[in-house]
Amino acid sequence: MARAPKSYQVTITNTGQVIACTAQQTVLEAAVAAGIDYPYTCASGNCGTCVSRLDSGKVTMLARGDASLSPEQVKGGQTLACRARPRGDLTVTWLGRGRK
Repeated sequence: MARAPKSYQVTITNTGQVIACTAQQTVLEAAVAAGIDYPYTCASGNCGTCVSRLDSGKVTMLARGDASLSPEQVKGGQTLACRARPRGDLTVTWLGRGRK
């Protein structure tokens, strides 16, 4: 019997919501599935619109465009929601503007 993927709690400080995110989902995928209007454009790690501050927790980053997140941003605790898969419970704050 197949096991369900491990799920973590992700707190989105901008909305105060706590959502479930599996280890196989990105933070952005889980947020959109939960109905959160998370800012993004490309969802493929090339534009940087979903740049977020990782307030707590750790993520595994999928491949992304070099221009979307600088090494300085990574050192400063920033990540891309569309490329970040949780390694445990997380708290994130999106830094981009919402889609209005």
